[in-house]
Amino acid sequence: MQDITLRILERGLDLSMARQKLLVENVANVETPGYRRKDLDFESVLQKEYREIEKKDVKLRRTDVSHLEGTEGKEPVLIGQEENVTVRQDGGGVDAEKEMTTVLENALYYQALTRMVSGKLDNLRIAIREVR
Repeated sequence: MQDITLRILERGLDLSMARQKLLVENVANVETPGYRRKDLDFESVLQKEYREIEKKDVKLRRTDVSHLEGTEGKEPVLIGQEENVTVRQDGGGVDAEKEMTTVLENALYYQALTRMVSGKLDNLRIAIREVR
């Protein structure tokens, strides 16, 4: 399907799920000495990918070897690790309360995205029924 909105929502779901895995890993390592929390800069990655999807919708061709190559197929770096944050004396860098709040916030965001996808698909179903 070539619907840009649906593609962005799908990628948002993928990124939210990837972030959830990182956040759960952080919670699991709250007591691990020296562990540094990991996170995904969700908004900047999604904005970057949105711009790339918009560019892909405009089909460009490399017609000369002196032209610059595109970025197609190159994955953005998703994982960030906080280096200078120490929460406990043993060097652990995970604040359990903050992490659980972030996990819940991300889960709510995922739920909102699933509702948007569902609404978009419902609209497509209605349009298909009307065409018949």
